[in-house]
Amino acid sequence: MTNFPLKKSEVITNLVHFSQNNLQNYSSNRNFDYGPPHHNVSKISPYLRRRFISEEEILGIILQNHKINNIEKFIEEIFWRTYWRGWLETHPWIYDQYRVHDEDQNIPKKTGIKCFEHWKEELLDTGYLHNHSRMWFASIWIFTLGYSWQSGANFFKNNLLDYCPASNTLGWRWVAGLQTIGKPYIARADNIKFFTNGRFDPQNELKENYIFNDQNSTNGKSKEFISYGEKKIKKYDNLGVILNNNDLSLHQLLKEKRINYKCCLFLKKHKTILINNFQKKLCDDIKNDDQEVVFVNNFEAIYSWLKDKKIKHLILPYETVGNKIFYKHEFLKTITNLEVNYTFYLREWDGNAFPHATKGFFNFKKNIGTLVNKARNYNRI
Repeated sequence: MTNFPLKKSEVITNLVHFSQNNLQNYSSNRNFDYGPPHHNVSKISPYLRRRFISEEEILGIILQNHKINNIEKFIEEIFWRTYWRGWLETHPWIYDQYRVHDEDQNIPKKTGIKCFEHWKEELLDTGYLHNHSRMWFASIWIFTLGYSWQSGANFFKNNLLDYCPASNTLGWRWVAGLQTIGKPYIARADNIKFFTNGRFDPQNELKENYIFNDQNSTNGKSKEFISYGEKKIKKYDNLGVILNNNDLSLHQLLKEKRINYKCCLFLKKHKTILINNFQKKLCDDIKNDDQEVVFVNNFEAIYSWLKDKKIKHLILPYETVGNKIFYKHEFLKTITNLEVNYTFYLREWDGNAFPHATKGFFNFKKNIGTLVNKARNYNRI
């Protein structure tokens, strides 16, 4: 069972509590996995991934209690997800390469590695793992058990509440030594013992002497980020907006600008019951907040909604690499034939950040102060 709140009001309450009681110690405590319920981290990622709550909203809450310079590590963590998505936008072939080797791996019921077994069961039961444990888990998966990183990425994809194609794919590549080429992340027993506060001590259970031998690997030259969407929301008559897992709060921007619109929410059923139930509850909360929202789960239902509501202009959430839902020829052709003009809306947060995400995070990090200031200016944080 997941122990994550399922209403936005509760998500905000939890974040306020974390900001007031735990955030001041985040930098020194964040790498420790003390086990569920993980009070030393915010656990905001499942909501941020879907933009059930936005980056700007999160900053608006935490900056009420803290100065930016005192919580730099937490702000960096917010930007890591943005950075991964931006990096993959400028290296889309990396995701294509992962998909070519798409495969699943049957995991033995017992590996003999106590910490690995615990994390496996925690992930299956809750849909969540502490970030440090994700790194250890991935390293053991690849280097001790000898499984492919692609199958590990799939295992997380199928079970993480906060699964994001960019952060998941690139995170597994980083552990494997392919993202920062030649520098794999090797899980070490003493590190696990220290950062789990002695809960686990896998001495003599891990392969800690792996030698990277793929020095010819290359990520290729990054391409320039060129948006195919718009960054400005305009007023139109007969305006519709579709929410989905890429952005569950896009309609709030229209409300803030006092723009009239019709809204539907597209969500396909997930094969994992835990994730499916989590997503459905979030959508129910959106519906409870706005009774006019219409649920749809297939393209035909969207076409019917467009005709029924006489939609002539349609706003869709921008779709990054790995997140393509509506950016498909047949769908776009059909709504064009229905005489609907469509726009993929790129949030200013992404539009400002993605052009800086072509190289390593250290390079990207230099721009975080400027990006935060821009966000404060256009959202009055």
